[in-house]
Amino acid sequence: GYGYAITRRSFTMDGEEVSGPYTTGERRVVVIEVTPFEPLGARLMVDDPLPAGLEIDNPNLLNAGDIANLAWLQTATPEPVEFRADRFLAAAHHSGTAPFQLAYVVRAITPGSYRHPAATVEDMYRAEYRANTATDQVIVQP
Repeated sequence: GYGYAITRRSFTMDGEEVSGPYTTGERRVVVIEVTPFEPLGARLMVDDPLPAGLEIDNPNLLNAGDIANLAWLQTATPEPVEFRADRFLAAAHHSGTAPFQLAYVVRAITPGSYRHPAATVEDMYRAEYRANTATDQVIVQP
């Protein structure tokens, strides 16, 4: 990235980092962390496309701030946020160099092997300031 770094990690609902295959019906918390390299104030857009086989589960859980069961999670308040069928989108106003996190819950719905596109962060007014994660493979087991 240029100006930012972005990472995407998956956690159990209890806050333990997890990688590897999903089981059909399993829920995980996806945490996107954005780290600015410079103390610039910016309006940022975060776009995290979902792989086939996963869907966003109960978007109102994190959108409404009702995260009592996810006390381990410290997220920024995006403005606005969209939970679409194929992606998670969030706009955030951020300044300084402290990293911030955004999160949403996914559920594995269809068994198979799928490509997970890169998540991106972009400054809405200075497009050269942007970063992406790596692409990945997601496996959903029956």
